[in-house]
Amino acid sequence: MTLSNIQARLAEILAAEATRPVDWAAVDRLCEELDHQLEASGEDVPEIVAHFLCDSDIRARDARYGDAQRDAIRTYLTTGDYFDGVAVPRWGCLVLLVVAAALFVWALT
Repeated sequence: MTLSNIQARLAEILAAEATRPVDWAAVDRLCEELDHQLEASGEDVPEIVAHFLCDSDIRARDARYGDAQRDAIRTYLTTGDYFDGVAVPRWGCLVLLVVAAALFVWALT
């Protein structure tokens, strides 16, 4: 599958979720079809895409989760940017560094 084909299919799923009322059975079918095609093609896709395709049932139940996933996919479609991790605050990095240094010093003594 080409990147443009994947992007078009994701846009189709977003459009299906934008209708009111949402036909979640149709959304599930579209997600499953694209997921199977991606698996068969061996195409490497960002984790956000894989989660989006597997989580339609969660989006149906949790509007906030659905909004966040759709926003992430829209960002990916418009910019090519995506984030597949958990944001760590900068102070968290500092704490980790201090703890690692303390453990290192403790191990030397």
